[in-house]
Amino acid sequence: MAVGGTHHTRLLIDAVALERRVALIENNRLTRLWIDRGGPARFDIHLGRVSKLMPEMAAAMVALDGMADGLLPFDRYHGPLHEGQWVLVQISRLGFEDKGVKLTGRIAIEGVGMILRPGANHIELPRKLKDGDKRAELLDLLSTLQADADGIMLRSVALDWTADTIAAEYKLLKSQLQKAQKALSEASRPQLVSKAQSETDQVIERHLMAGGACIVDGTDEFVRLRGLLTMLGKSDDNLVRHVGRRLLFDDQDIEEEIAAALAPRVELHGGGWIAIDPATALCAIDVNAAGADVGRDSETRAVDINLRAAAEIVHQIRLRNIGGLVVIDPLRMKSRAGRDKFDAAIRDAFGDELDGAVQIGGFTRLGLYEFSRQRAGESLRATLFAPRGRARLLLDAALNSVVRAAVAETRNGVSGMVDLSVTSDVAKTLADRDDAIQILTNAFGVAPKIVADPTLEDDAYRLEKN
Repeated sequence: MAVGGTHHTRLLIDAVALERRVALIENNRLTRLWIDRGGPARFDIHLGRVSKLMPEMAAAMVALDGMADGLLPFDRYHGPLHEGQWVLVQISRLGFEDKGVKLTGRIAIEGVGMILRPGANHIELPRKLKDGDKRAELLDLLSTLQADADGIMLRSVALDWTADTIAAEYKLLKSQLQKAQKALSEASRPQLVSKAQSETDQVIERHLMAGGACIVDGTDEFVRLRGLLTMLGKSDDNLVRHVGRRLLFDDQDIEEEIAAALAPRVELHGGGWIAIDPATALCAIDVNAAGADVGRDSETRAVDINLRAAAEIVHQIRLRNIGGLVVIDPLRMKSRAGRDKFDAAIRDAFGDELDGAVQIGGFTRLGLYEFSRQRAGESLRATLFAPRGRARLLLDAALNSVVRAAVAETRNGVSGMVDLSVTSDVAKTLADRDDAIQILTNAFGVAPKIVADPTLEDDAYRLEKN
């Protein structure tokens, strides 16, 4: 999703713990939430080894370093494949829910100002660039830089870069490609050969490049982003460091909005409510009047409540990152005009997503309304609460919760030597996490004493001065 830079849009970045949480606020409402816990990222480049051919799926399984085997479709790789073959592959889709990692052999190395596609042999400039002289100048520059039939796609952000900066970007991306090719020529084990920007970093960078307002809670992240803007010759006027006594998400009531986004019931402004019930096969959404506008003409009342619900439904679908089939049971409307208005409201709310991510089915014979939305990563609930069996993620989430809560305590004057009591599992994890201890040391002024308390559960903790 494009993140714009109007005064109605801002990013809030919570970077006080081991994970970063980034909230997109549009018109004073939480619209999206990203959580970056590190780990694999889309567009990571791996040296892998074909572990199994699956002709029935027109794909191969590829063994990767530090993660489960990924699926490589035959049509996403140039040339034949056989078991035991070493291949350079890129993550095209991260694993989520019951879906594994999907790979491609058509490498695309993304930079801030351009994308390098080995062997694509073309140069592409942003369509928004209409100045003929400028287009000719940039085409000449990129043609001079182009080597080995590379494909180069210049991004809009690079249009005001100097020739030297563009050349430096190309050289950097080319070096990443050469590193990957060298790993392939010397292959002996699967390995990650080029780390890509996380989706979170891409969201932040696009927002800042567009001049969007950004509030950051976390000194290291603030300094990093200010350095990025300086490096790219951009003003940092819209980058603000949060210095309040409360953590940023608490101060801006984001924690309350996140909790509301996990609830099945959502109240509608002006009366009525919707119930959201996500399941494995589909997401069912029910529109309820709940006594709103009693006494009005039933058709007019149904249309008005349904139109209010339409905008809220799309907002919740995006915020909760719900994909797959969605079936809505709106209040019954007898008129074709009322159904057309509801359909138009849904389409208007989705906007650009109708270009591919969303497919509208419309009304069924039973009066239900259907559409499907392309799945793009885990739902908000799955992101926040790892399902059973993912013990590592659950433990990391608990650790982050404790670290964040401890930092919040220091905002209210708690400092110096303290005993931090946590669950036995969190205590064991902390013992191996120098980065977490460093965050706590910076917050308290001295490293806290970690105490394992078997009576505590999950992300519970206790702070005591010693």
